[in-house]
Amino acid sequence: MKLVLCTLALAVSLSMSVDITSSGEGTSGTNWQASDGEVVMWEQLPSGNPQGSQYLTDRYPDYDAGVADDIMFPSSITANKIKWWGDYFNNGGAPGPVVAPVEIYLYLDDGTGTSPTLPQHTSAIQSWMIPIGDYEEVADRDCWLCTYEFPEWVVFDANVKYWIEIRKAFPFDPYGQYGFEESEGGFLAPCVQGFDGLYIPWWTPQDAGAAFVLIWDDALALNSSTWGDIKTIF
Repeated sequence: MKLVLCTLALAVSLSMSVDITSSGEGTSGTNWQASDGEVVMWEQLPSGNPQGSQYLTDRYPDYDAGVADDIMFPSSITANKIKWWGDYFNNGGAPGPVVAPVEIYLYLDDGTGTSPTLPQHTSAIQSWMIPIGDYEEVADRDCWLCTYEFPEWVVFDANVKYWIEIRKAFPFDPYGQYGFEESEGGFLAPCVQGFDGLYIPWWTPQDAGAAFVLIWDDALALNSSTWGDIKTIF
């Protein structure tokens, strides 16, 4: 099963010239630790640069990009929370974070074991369009840690490879770009990217994985079950 968030570093100048390397020096890990109630189902921690994955909502549609990474389990698992690490670049040195919506797409593998299904986005088996305020973003060492609680439990079947793409949506002018941090260990296939403006086909393998954690949170499960019982009673 595959639920991961991966991204590639890229940069676009206001003159539309392009540098596909991010401006960061890379991350130094994370201060995050799972709480007692959090069961980590999959873990890839940050160890590299941000890999650009964004939907630009202004006048640069050809520079929209997406990154996806894969996940698979030997037995069926259920998740109700995801965390991922990202950073900002090509933004004139402005401090993060950029308060903006997030898009998450869940795909099946295309049968090769190395790529999600195509066409991107419309072939997703599930998607979450997350508005401002429905996820948390906090500073974590050299980057930013995001947390999203799925509105419903997400079940991943055994021995099925899934891919997950996560990107932020905001205008390039004046905010620059957003990228998911690399993870250099623990991944299956490398993450993949699509970027029409740089003639990078959807999906092209990259050199690393993406930094994310897939979680079952007992506290969320208890709250969901409790409120479900109350609604049933009334």
